[in-house]
Amino acid sequence: MSNEETTKKGLKFSDFSTVAAEIRNGMIKPVYLITGDEDFLTDKLLTALKKKVLTTGCEEVDSYYSDRSSSAITLDELRERVYTPPFISMRRLTIIKNTGWFSQSGNDAQDKIVSLRKIIEEIPEFACLVIIETKIDKRKKPLLEAFAMRGDLVEVNRQTDDSLCRWAAGLLQKENIKITVSAVSSLVDRCDRNMRTLESELKKIILYCQRSSICQISTEIIDLICIPDIRGSVFQMTDAIGLKRPDVALEILDKLISLKEPVTRIRFMMSRHFRHLICAKEIGRAELVSGKLKVMPFVARNLVKQSAKFQMNELLDIYDSCFESDMNVKTGKMEERLSMEWLLVYAGIPNGANKLKQKSTVSF
Repeated sequence: MSNEETTKKGLKFSDFSTVAAEIRNGMIKPVYLITGDEDFLTDKLLTALKKKVLTTGCEEVDSYYSDRSSSAITLDELRERVYTPPFISMRRLTIIKNTGWFSQSGNDAQDKIVSLRKIIEEIPEFACLVIIETKIDKRKKPLLEAFAMRGDLVEVNRQTDDSLCRWAAGLLQKENIKITVSAVSSLVDRCDRNMRTLESELKKIILYCQRSSICQISTEIIDLICIPDIRGSVFQMTDAIGLKRPDVALEILDKLISLKEPVTRIRFMMSRHFRHLICAKEIGRAELVSGKLKVMPFVARNLVKQSAKFQMNELLDIYDSCFESDMNVKTGKMEERLSMEWLLVYAGIPNGANKLKQKSTVSF
């Protein structure tokens, strides 16, 4: 993970690695505001905090957790929580999720903002308050400044493909297991870049290696023991479409469905893939595609190579037809699987995408 820090609206947001290192070294702040869409990393920070500030056996009496999505926390309750000394632990840990204080729709009265800011500014050193918000409005500057002054503003967004590949390879390396570049990239794709799912698959790989005495992981082994490779299958379906072989594309679709892959996810992956192909066709150079789409270099090379099999108007038509296919399902014109089959058939014949649009008005 990167150790860089970014500055937004004049406020410094620390990343996961920076804050995790500080916690490990015992540098605990009274206040943390954690935002971002990577729940896995947020949970890692919470686990590290609990381990550092809570005495074993006192986790329940010296900590408090509440998700306030449905009921707001009052200032009196917040003050009571953070101003109460711990029973035995070094600090009392208070974790509150989804407060609504930083949402765009939150139009709190000025006196409430002043009172809330005062609580944060005067929070005692024996307290450790963690506020977790998926998104925040950076215009809530007075509150953000109060959190920044007494503690840390932390951003834990989803990681890039390169970061996830290095992280996965690093975890395997600790178990003396090597993995090829193509295999780890395939693994990240299969997990849809979800770190929680990726960790689960890595544990499966480690157990497999320990039982079979294997220390080198290839794509073939990933195919054998891990969840299906949707992107690889989408690549194959796209190759079949480029060769005007919709029958092959339908066989791949049937295999994915037999493996219990949701059709909605298959369509989403196909739509995203054709968006990437459009980008690759337009840019033309793999190294630039890799930077633009944040994908591994060999994936970018494959995208450029595959995009050369299509005319730009074909790619645009098929991408548009993915949207049409989705709308046919949502409006009740077609059943889920039938709509996906029609998409593959008409994308795989000359001028098929245009025919799909004409046929999509038919109700089934």
